[in-house]
Amino acid sequence: MEKIKTPESNTLYITAYSFKILLNKVLEKFKTTHQVPALSKVTQLYGFGNYNPQLPNLKQDLEKLTHGFVNGKYLYDKNRELQTGKPILKLNGFYKVILFQYIGYEDVNAFAQNAIEDHAEKSKQLNLISSSNSEKTYYYVGYYYGEYKEIVKAQITVLNDWKNLEYRYLYPQKDGSFKEFLYYGTVKKRADILHVRTKTLMDGRMVEGGESILYIGYGDPSRSAFIIGVLSAFDINNKVIAVKTIHEKCNSKEEMVSKSLTSKVPAYIAQELRNVRIENDAVIPNDKLEISPNSPYSITYEKIPGKYLCQLHQNEKHIGDFSFLINSNTYKITPLTSGVLINRDHFELIQNGSVIHFSFRLTGIALFSRLEFFLKTYYLNKGEKNIQGVFSGLDIENRLINGQVEVSYESA
Repeated sequence: MEKIKTPESNTLYITAYSFKILLNKVLEKFKTTHQVPALSKVTQLYGFGNYNPQLPNLKQDLEKLTHGFVNGKYLYDKNRELQTGKPILKLNGFYKVILFQYIGYEDVNAFAQNAIEDHAEKSKQLNLISSSNSEKTYYYVGYYYGEYKEIVKAQITVLNDWKNLEYRYLYPQKDGSFKEFLYYGTVKKRADILHVRTKTLMDGRMVEGGESILYIGYGDPSRSAFIIGVLSAFDINNKVIAVKTIHEKCNSKEEMVSKSLTSKVPAYIAQELRNVRIENDAVIPNDKLEISPNSPYSITYEKIPGKYLCQLHQNEKHIGDFSFLINSNTYKITPLTSGVLINRDHFELIQNGSVIHFSFRLTGIALFSRLEFFLKTYYLNKGEKNIQGVFSGLDIENRLINGQVEVSYESA
């Protein structure tokens, strides 16, 4: 049997009158199919709790339609809602499709037209469907930097006035096809932020997926051409990751599908996302030197704080100075050159801890807009005050520069 597809609207509103007819027809179909007049336990009938999966149950029948996980207690809970006198019930996910197709109707429209004989109740249900369908669906192509050093795309469908999102991540295969990973997200809004929590089907049950935090401002997010956020999840190699994400709005589902299935990544996306990724190895360190492969070099790293007075030379000519301080407690960098601001800084140990790499973006009364320093760490390890190294960068006239740097170093 063909696998049921989840429709785009994530919630179906159904009147209590219509649902009672639907439930009765579902139970009649089940009893006829399995030739059982009745089951003594509701848990066995619906398929939840302490039930025998080898015996007939509705959960099993519905899973044959969806080819996926079905919560047997869901239909039982809806029956309980019906008994409490709720005038309108909600059906979500697969349940708003499979219950009708289980009894031979394509969807709720066909069911209402053919199974509800009371004209007033039929009109009420059809009007409810019409008003529910008026909720607009929005489509986005999502981008993030993936496991294999390339940008991964996703088809993102926004439902129910930003209450639910569907993510379909697409990983290109060598034969030109795509491997898909499907996640269902629920959204909570907090001021100008959307907090999205997802679940996915794994080993026959819905399990927790990733979490996204999206900045939407205080306006209507549907008006934004782009939405930027952060995703935290397990990747396909079971590593914990955090990545920057960009959602690009599409005018239609067809445009979303077309953009997502091409190998082309727009330049305005690529320059923002390439290499923007944090990965945690799946290890549990028992020692401070086992946190990562870089941990053994922390002995050298703690010697980096101090005062650096840098003289830059090009072709044996002194072209300028730059000084900064690294705090020994916080490792924060502060400029010491008057009138110079450091907009962005980074330093790291590379080459098995034998070289320090400094990177700066500068503004203000600065001779240089960008500077990169490379210094040997054996100067620090030996406790020397005068350090030789090399530099490269851009001066204030955007000319490429490079040369030697002499550093007078004072430990913190």
